[in-house]
Amino acid sequence: MTRVRIAAIAASALIAIVSLAAAQTTTSATGAINGRVFDESKAVLPGVTVTITSPSLIGGPRTTVTTEDGVYRFPAVPPGEYAITYELQGFATVRREGIRVTLGFTATVDVEVGVATLAETVTVTGEAPVVDIQSTELTTSFNAELLAAIPTGSRDFWSLLAISPSVQVSKFDVGGSAAMTVLPVNVYGITGQERPLVEGIISNSATGGVGFSFYGDYGSFEEVSVSTAGHSAETGSPGLFSNLVSKSGGNTYHGTFYQDFQDDSMQGHNIDEDQIALGLTGGGSLGPREVNRSDTWRDTNADVGGFLVRDKLWWYGSYRYLTVKQWFANYPAEPQHSRGQNFTGKFTYQPSNNNKFIGYFQRTEKLQINRLDGFRLSATAAINVSRDSTWYQDYHSGVWKGEYNRVMGNNAFAEVRGGGYWFHFPTERQTEALRYEDLGTRIVRGGNQNRVQDRDRPQVLGSVSYFKDNWLGTHNLKGGGNYFHEEQWTDAGGFPEQVVHVYNNNLPIEVWLTEPGEQTIGLAVTSAYVTDTWQMPQRLTLNLGVRFDRFRAYVPEMVHPVSRWNPTEVRFDAQDNLNTWNLFAPRFGASWAVTEDNKNVVKFNYAKYWYDPGFGLAGNLTPNSNNGLWNRRFAWTDPNSNGVFDVAEQGRLIANQGGTASTALDPNLENQYAHEVAAWYERELVANVGVRGGVIWRGTRQAYATGNSSVNLNRPFDGFNVPVMIPDPGQDGRIGTSDDGAPIPGFNLAPEFVGTPSINVTKNVPNSDGDYLTYEFSGNKRLSNRWSLAASFSVMKSWFNGNEYPEAQSPNTIRTNQYPVAPNDLINTDGKGRFAFTVWSAKVLGTVELPYQMRLAATVREQSGIPYGRTFDATLNYGTVRALAEPMGTYRQRNVVITDLRLEKVFSLAGPLQASGALDVFNLMNANAEERISWQSGSWLRPLQVIPPRVARISVKLMF
Repeated sequence: MTRVRIAAIAASALIAIVSLAAAQTTTSATGAINGRVFDESKAVLPGVTVTITSPSLIGGPRTTVTTEDGVYRFPAVPPGEYAITYELQGFATVRREGIRVTLGFTATVDVEVGVATLAETVTVTGEAPVVDIQSTELTTSFNAELLAAIPTGSRDFWSLLAISPSVQVSKFDVGGSAAMTVLPVNVYGITGQERPLVEGIISNSATGGVGFSFYGDYGSFEEVSVSTAGHSAETGSPGLFSNLVSKSGGNTYHGTFYQDFQDDSMQGHNIDEDQIALGLTGGGSLGPREVNRSDTWRDTNADVGGFLVRDKLWWYGSYRYLTVKQWFANYPAEPQHSRGQNFTGKFTYQPSNNNKFIGYFQRTEKLQINRLDGFRLSATAAINVSRDSTWYQDYHSGVWKGEYNRVMGNNAFAEVRGGGYWFHFPTERQTEALRYEDLGTRIVRGGNQNRVQDRDRPQVLGSVSYFKDNWLGTHNLKGGGNYFHEEQWTDAGGFPEQVVHVYNNNLPIEVWLTEPGEQTIGLAVTSAYVTDTWQMPQRLTLNLGVRFDRFRAYVPEMVHPVSRWNPTEVRFDAQDNLNTWNLFAPRFGASWAVTEDNKNVVKFNYAKYWYDPGFGLAGNLTPNSNNGLWNRRFAWTDPNSNGVFDVAEQGRLIANQGGTASTALDPNLENQYAHEVAAWYERELVANVGVRGGVIWRGTRQAYATGNSSVNLNRPFDGFNVPVMIPDPGQDGRIGTSDDGAPIPGFNLAPEFVGTPSINVTKNVPNSDGDYLTYEFSGNKRLSNRWSLAASFSVMKSWFNGNEYPEAQSPNTIRTNQYPVAPNDLINTDGKGRFAFTVWSAKVLGTVELPYQMRLAATVREQSGIPYGRTFDATLNYGTVRALAEPMGTYRQRNVVITDLRLEKVFSLAGPLQASGALDVFNLMNANAEERISWQSGSWLRPLQVIPPRVARISVKLMF
């Protein structure tokens, strides 16, 4: 593995790698250009006419005049490459070219002009600033050229996250193996709380949780930015913040047609004998060696844009069709089949230089005939041995907006947009056979539940920026906010005969009796913020801000219907205000340019972020808990040994969710938040080359337990007071064999609490804090002299509190509850329920322009293996408990190293028409590390997902 790693990094270093520009991400789809103009004596020059030009400017050139302090500024310029011209009578005209502006990036361009000579114009090229001397946000940007150049297996948003610094992905994509899949990510210890914007519209599936389930059209985006830390007050949540901006039309017509091809014959094999010996089964004619390979990949992407009126009215449209068939180790029966479509349209109308209107929509469709999902087991933990246990999914989602921007002289800019995000998510079971799930072997059988979910998030966002000079420096004052309400309607049809049988290593342990029903839950969010970017003397910039968020959870009137286990209809009154939080959060950043040339900058940032609770908060606070799918969980041992639950076979009540008197709310409930402190140093070494190094600390506080992990008032923490030795079944999961481990001290529940109904209270959990310390280093060389380079390395020390590692996500729950709500949740932790571990990642990516219109590109990713310990399920007097046999970190999964290459050749055809052909090779070194393995006794070390083998893809493009 060491030789592979060295070879991969060496190969990519020879290739020359693509630059990622640092930027400050905002809710706007623009950046800025500003600076000062001096004469040869370093005195400021007022009255200089400054003009910017770019193909990205719909209204043609924009012009301003420097102030008495020699300052000029262009707010709200769209991403693109700019030329700047400086003109003043008696002085030589200066022209700066190649100034690159990315989303939220402020390009500070200070210029010296000399007395006029015979030379009419002095042109300077290739000296665009690398360091943003104002921003204290950590951001990576990908422009359209870069998006088209780099080898990305799925051509999607998560492919970009995988190569962004300090982003830990939960699944590695190889040649599209993770296409149309929501991939949770971890950023500086935060999983979830993501805030992706599509054209400035909040577009994640649930604002309070993980999931950007908008499978966007990769080829339609002009620029994508990924911000990981140092968010200004414009951003509320502490997680990943990103902005995806669509292409527009232009004053010339342009378009692209993309088609690629990849199939079974274009890949290798990498499953080895050891992995087969650990439990890999199934596959097609090649058996287990096939269960991580691609069967089919087809991607068609076409777009076109242009103008209806030059410099006034532009239009753009795009269409994508994608079909994928991919084998997975936890679904050995057949390839999983997914098909997706995207429809995109955008109009930009600028009646004058100061006014702009934008309209946009994108619709996404995803059809999956065998979606993998479990009930007691997660989608990645469950092993589906046939299609019967999967779902048939037909998913639709969309984003739309209308926007108005106005530039008010040289000192103010305003923007307002209204729009929305929605999805329709029906899933149907494949059979009426009874449902069985085994927590030990992880095998699931029988029909899944029928379910439909609809979500909608209409929203309005706006801001006003005002620039003021001569207040002890210059100020960029900005105020804004947003309002949205998001609702989810769920029709939970339930399981066959409304029964789920639960086993542990082939022994029956529980039965869940479910009741279908409907639920509607909502969250109204009102937010406001004020920020000031204050450029003080001595090259010091302060970023000051405060944010206000108001979260109000609500539910309409609802009815729970009659069903097999519920003989009477139950009605629930509307609750307009289940819970309301009014929250303020400060932000402070400082950026000091140590040297006058602005090429050495020290930065510091502090932020407090309140978590967005999402509409799920209403679901947990609903009076009497009108969950969509009610359930009662009983002990069950199948007394007549017929393998089927028969009425009256249930044992003691373990837990219940839904129904009257089953939910309570702590009146002192407080929202969860995160602190963040970051400090780093940035330096422009030479033109187009910058480096950065620093440290980021985050601490999460005031977590609250919800859902099945809520605090049960009928099972208080101190009610678990009967000492017991929990038998360890060993790796084989069977008690009474030579493989058994030493018994582990634990606690049974006091007899007076056993079998009582659950009263689940949503409350803050004392032992729920987490701390994360990250050291990060990165370097960028922008494209110059035909090559570019970007590399990053980060290492994070975590004191994590939860029931599953954030890097691992869902395949292996560590303990029964999310946070410690019972003494058994503290087994093999630091005594506070926390697990200490270290993870790291290294990433390199780039391109080199070769002769004959050829280009070579590469990405190399290495991510440390996940630390883990063995878990097992034990039956105590109150139910099944998952326990740790040894501390987390006793073992570590293998490191993951993936190298992807692309060789592309461009052909010039008639006029502006060009064609290109490309060869991609994914997982060049044919790495075969397990992405996920079972940590559970009974299926100990069984591979659940293995990185797919080396695969090639060919593609062609037509461009004009």
